[in-house]
Amino acid sequence: MASSLTENKGQIITRQGDRLIVSPSSRTVEQPTTIRCAQRKKLPPLTVGDWVRWEPSGDNEGVITLLEKRKSLLTRPDPFNQRKKPIAANVDQLIIVTAPEPGIDLLQIDRILVAAESIPIPSILVINKLDLLSQDEKIELKEKLLHYKNLELPLLWISTKITGGVDPLQQQLEGKSSVLVGPSGGGKSSIIKSLLPDLDIAVGALSEGIGQGRHTTSVSTLYHLQNGGTLIDSPGIREFGIWDLDEETLRNGFREFGHYAGMCRFSNCRHLNEPGCAVSAAVESGELSATRVENYRNLIQNQ
Repeated sequence: MASSLTENKGQIITRQGDRLIVSPSSRTVEQPTTIRCAQRKKLPPLTVGDWVRWEPSGDNEGVITLLEKRKSLLTRPDPFNQRKKPIAANVDQLIIVTAPEPGIDLLQIDRILVAAESIPIPSILVINKLDLLSQDEKIELKEKLLHYKNLELPLLWISTKITGGVDPLQQQLEGKSSVLVGPSGGGKSSIIKSLLPDLDIAVGALSEGIGQGRHTTSVSTLYHLQNGGTLIDSPGIREFGIWDLDEETLRNGFREFGHYAGMCRFSNCRHLNEPGCAVSAAVESGELSATRVENYRNLIQNQ
């Protein structure tokens, strides 16, 4: 599709009512930092992180004419129809945040990992509130999480209460588009404030730029990080999970099961309690994590 000479490229960073707020990719002295845009009806639903083409339609206003190809898309069921609702686009990695208080739920972690595998999109597991753990407690928790290391899942230990405590995470975010997910109470908001020390300034500038009194966290927003990369803060994906995955997709989300493909007695083995199941045998021999397999079975049975 040929682009009009008046088309500009930009990225959607938030929404204001029925208007999408676009940050132009190339800026001039005359051009504002954000453009309030409507979208052509022929386009699919758009979301934060989408790269688009837009045409000017007035002062600081435009019309989105084209959606550029997405490299990833996070969705959730739309309660008003049968379609999935996009909630973030072009995300490079999911940052799963959990903490010893209120508690680390391995089933919830596995649920998120399965959803990430279905997209697919890489994940990083972050244990926040390191300051709450004694050395012995940290050793015990590391042992509990050892099976994730065997999956080559990056595991970071951070604290927003310690000087330099979020540096390991900051290094992983550089140059990438990331989003924080995980249970309430894990400290996602504190992490965002640590990563974006000028957040209040950024929020104020955004609010002024789009003509509203205050931008709230109830609206998904893309922020630019100081050392490169972007961070999407989206209420819609904080409780990211396996909303509507079929059983085969859910099973494929446990990547370690792939090693035992074709080794079960029955070709249609679900790895639950069937005789001759290679996955069950691997648990008994210690090759597979009993916790992971138990979580898989819980997810299957509760679908």
